[in-house]
Amino acid sequence: MAADRSPRNPHEQYRLADIPVDDAWVRKNNESLAEVRRLQWSAGILGVIVLAAGIGMLVYAEFAAWGWIIAVVAGAFAIGCLAMVGYIPRKMGSMQHTYSTSELVPAVIAEVRPRGVTLLALVDRAVDRSAGKLPALVARNCGPIPGHESRVGERVPCVAVVGNRSARGRDNLYQFISPMPVAWATSDKAALRRLEKEIPSGEWERLRQNIDRVTEVQAVPTSLLPLD
Repeated sequence: MAADRSPRNPHEQYRLADIPVDDAWVRKNNESLAEVRRLQWSAGILGVIVLAAGIGMLVYAEFAAWGWIIAVVAGAFAIGCLAMVGYIPRKMGSMQHTYSTSELVPAVIAEVRPRGVTLLALVDRAVDRSAGKLPALVARNCGPIPGHESRVGERVPCVAVVGNRSARGRDNLYQFISPMPVAWATSDKAALRRLEKEIPSGEWERLRQNIDRVTEVQAVPTSLLPLD
């Protein structure tokens, strides 16, 4: 089996940006952080339910051997769920770290929905860029984005949050990429304008030309459509 030749810190090859992250603004507006909180709550609640069920079965079995077996298994599962409450945010890292190590990418509002918008972003699936680029379109549904008008074509500078490299990183592809608006990190409109200009005009134009493909992108299970 071939060794993984991708760089240890691939983000050092990417277009990174100086993004001012306001922690209070992030807690209020960042939907990715809200998703992490929901996962934490779900893991915690599931752990408590399973633990209570295990104890209930032990009492129902009148402390028989089979009841203890079920209780121990339930307890181990519950401990795993409760451990996830602390593990999930540590795995994700701070928002400052996420924004500073994720590539700055162009995104536009491709659809306006009753309760939000659909973002369409131009990203690169390649882990190691020295081997060439692998452009793709990715879509994400979210609520109205602060600092941006909810209209089709509105430019929304984002960072590409990546993960889940397939084949344990040996095929140089990211299988998961999610655009995270810079406007979820800061309310500084001057910073938003500066970051929009840091993205090459050719990338904005290519994204504009593909804006009508948002439905096609959403039809892909990963919402990630490779481009030629």
